[in-house]
Amino acid sequence: MNNNIWTVEQTKELFLRCNEARKTGKSLSAAFRDIANRTGRSVNSVRNYYYGQTKTFELVPEIAVKLGIKVGDTARDRFVPFSQAETDELIRNVLIAKGRGISVRKAILELSGGDSKKALRLQNKYRSCLRSHRDRVESIVDELKEKHMPYVNPYGDGTDNFSRLTEYIASLDERGAHKFLSLIEKLT
Repeated sequence: MNNNIWTVEQTKELFLRCNEARKTGKSLSAAFRDIANRTGRSVNSVRNYYYGQTKTFELVPEIAVKLGIKVGDTARDRFVPFSQAETDELIRNVLIAKGRGISVRKAILELSGGDSKKALRLQNKYRSCLRSHRDRVESIVDELKEKHMPYVNPYGDGTDNFSRLTEYIASLDERGAHKFLSLIEKLT
């Protein structure tokens, strides 16, 4: 069986299961898993097909009508891409939070204002940037380093806050070291 070809019956079953899931308050993921198990496809493949077909049915509703597929309940949030500024700010905020000892998950939860759906979106974007846009992330790391901001380099090149602090203290003369230690004493 070719897993790239969907029959009309399979498509109808997919939309039926998704509509049932929506009506009962269940997630679409459960419907996608069910169909994936029945058809031997991956869950991601089923999800992608569903949203692709949904878009087709939105653009040409006559197709769904002719196939006997009910698509009235397929409303979904529109995909809104991140701007470059939003992406850079996300990366910057997470790297700074990591430099302060905060986990990526907690930093993203704070950035999302506690909205789990938004947090998932932010986390996915952050992970995608680490994986696919290393030059962009490294540019932000360089910017934070120049500004002497706390951060953690996600690629672990040895540039951590402890190393930078040690280098900074070593570069101070006796008077500067005394001022630095006095400041630290006041903070503790």
